[in-house]
Amino acid sequence: MKYQLNLTALRCPIPLLSAKKALKNLNKNDELMLILNLESAVENFSIFAEENSVALVEQYYASEKEFIVILKK
Repeated sequence: MKYQLNLTALRCPIPLLSAKKALKNLNKNDELMLILNLESAVENFSIFAEENSVALVEQYYASEKEFIVILKK
């Protein structure tokens, strides 16, 4: 299944902690799309994915204000 988590109203490190918490509730092969503000996008999600044993499927700028990260458990 695919899930979406809008974290644009939050500042680091809260988006990272929220993503980690959300991943715990997902099943294998589920995808989690994180919508982040540009301030949060500075974080290195490839390291986050590796540390949390998930795949970084994609990351890109959706707009001038939003950054998308897609993780797969």
